[in-house]
Amino acid sequence: MTKQITKQITWTVFDAPPYTIVDGKNRDNGISDRIRRLLTARLSDYRHSTMTVPFPRILTSLKSGAEWCFVGGVKAPDREAFAVFSRPVAMFYPLRIVVRAPNRARFEALGPLSLRDLLTKHRDLRTSVLRYRALAPAADALFQQYPPGQTYSEFGEAFRMLLNDRLDYLVEFSSIAAYHARYLGAPGAFVGFPFAEENRVPVFPRVMCAGTPWGREVVARIDAVLAAERASPAYRGIVEAWAADEDLPRIRAVYDTFLASD
Repeated sequence: MTKQITKQITWTVFDAPPYTIVDGKNRDNGISDRIRRLLTARLSDYRHSTMTVPFPRILTSLKSGAEWCFVGGVKAPDREAFAVFSRPVAMFYPLRIVVRAPNRARFEALGPLSLRDLLTKHRDLRTSVLRYRALAPAADALFQQYPPGQTYSEFGEAFRMLLNDRLDYLVEFSSIAAYHARYLGAPGAFVGFPFAEENRVPVFPRVMCAGTPWGREVVARIDAVLAAERASPAYRGIVEAWAADEDLPRIRAVYDTFLASD
């Protein structure tokens, strides 16, 4: 007799290429998508479903205890009040001030760049942030202290606004900026600058599940899979997928830090 599966995980996704890709020719082939497929294959005693929802709704539903998980959540103190986090699954690195290529000289003239200065001394320069996002501790603290005049709910929306000169800059990871430039048919449209408050070490996304007994059980199972898989060449290939060629040496140099993180 076939054993009946009664346990279920609902995996939530939103369009955040190259981590989760919900449409187009690369659909379901982002970094987080591949990790989610690996986990669903290993957790065969669970029934799995996938739901596309806006990121703010993911957080709201986890707060209410929904039996959902999300591949790509950054651990932050406010989130630990309602969610439980796995070991790191990938890395966000490096973080940059991203501008339109024609504005390179304008921003070079402000260098060395500081996000604090952009948000305080150059308020005429327009930026935006994803609602409820955790980027990196120093950048998050500055955005909380000096919130920009607008927010967005989808990455594509923000990069279209940047490309169309409705924003002057974004604070974003270079792989995300490179993907959206190609997606918008304008590879090379954006340039990224280092800045004073960028993280010198990667930010680690994790699987984020509801902070309930169910969620803790699921994360314990996920951590066991990650412990067995993360050092493999195949998993390294997932982490490096979509990275810009110029970023690969830096990613490979910190991979051992990634493996040692919990």
